[in-house]
Amino acid sequence: MQTVHQRRILHVDMDAFYVSVEELENPSLRGKAVIVGADPSGRGVVTAASYEARKFGVHSAQPISKAKQLCPHAIFLRGHYEKYHYYSGVVSRIFGQFTPEVEQVSIDEAYLDLTGSERLQGPTISAGDRLIRTVKDKTGLNCSVGAGTSHVVAKIASEQAKPHGLLYVFPGCEPAFLAPLPVRRMPGIGKVTELELASLGIWTIGDLQALDGESLTRRFGKYGQWLHAKSLGRDIEAYRFGEETKSISHETTFDQDTSDTAELERTLSMLVQRVCRRLREYGFYARTVGLKIRFAPFRTLTRDVTLDEPTHLDSEIFQNALGLFAKTFKPEHKVRLLGVRASNLERAGFQKNLLEAPQRDREDRVARAADRVRDKFGFDALRLARSLEPNPKPPGPRKA
Repeated sequence: MQTVHQRRILHVDMDAFYVSVEELENPSLRGKAVIVGADPSGRGVVTAASYEARKFGVHSAQPISKAKQLCPHAIFLRGHYEKYHYYSGVVSRIFGQFTPEVEQVSIDEAYLDLTGSERLQGPTISAGDRLIRTVKDKTGLNCSVGAGTSHVVAKIASEQAKPHGLLYVFPGCEPAFLAPLPVRRMPGIGKVTELELASLGIWTIGDLQALDGESLTRRFGKYGQWLHAKSLGRDIEAYRFGEETKSISHETTFDQDTSDTAELERTLSMLVQRVCRRLREYGFYARTVGLKIRFAPFRTLTRDVTLDEPTHLDSEIFQNALGLFAKTFKPEHKVRLLGVRASNLERAGFQKNLLEAPQRDREDRVARAADRVRDKFGFDALRLARSLEPNPKPPGPRKA
């Protein structure tokens, strides 16, 4: 008779990851309010903030000017994303030592499935504690771990465990653990859904538990089934409903508004390269390419084009992004922000045009080789010529 194992899911979330890497490289930053992101005297947003800065109301995606007002004494740093990517790789390899079932959902968090590994890894609490200690010993970085019988419970538990903690929700205790929490704490519920649930008198996850699944299904369709199952701490098919990566994007805010077409196209090329690198990293192909352009002062336009075949190649996505840019940009209007988005993602590409397959295969191999160089030496170690600034002043003859 086959043994049925109790599911054991860990959610590992690195604590203030970007800031922690900066502190690792510069220990004098420890214990101080540190904000990683745009230039505080310019425009842009907060990428990450230390816990000391968060006490003043600073949070990620906040306008950098607002963060400066809230925490003027903070140390502001521009991000070093190649370093973050390197440490993420080191941490990911540590995860692989605990189980081959690792789902990396972002640069600083992952799910680990330890189901059936009791004899090898020991009890769930022991495995989680050893994982935290191993990450700390080998990298100097802190992480928090949530453990439970489902992905939703493990993720919420890791949030409760922060910073540098471990929280295990024992089997059978999932509904009681979730019940008092506001519905917004459940992954996949955003502001719009939160307001809609509030209009029905549903404020907590316990309120969701009190409703039968059929009434939620009538109101929300398949999403209602998901809501009810998740409120009880269960995973169902497509357990990350609403969480599966729907798009990958990069954008930049210019220090000064510009209508320089050459500069804008160079920036567009750089953004495309960053997006495509992440597409390949996570195994996605995009069927839709989007452009975001914000004119001074704050008029924002978005444009999309759907491709005949999904792709993750820089050249193909750039040509489509450039086409959208040409249709949208007006030289008499200065640009404040530019962004590129890849959406309608698929896990495999499909080539209808078999005559182009060899060329695409070659481009794919070149792109992946470039990714390996960037992983080792940083993103700027290898970039397409289109994204490089020309040298307006060639060097003159050397003096004897």
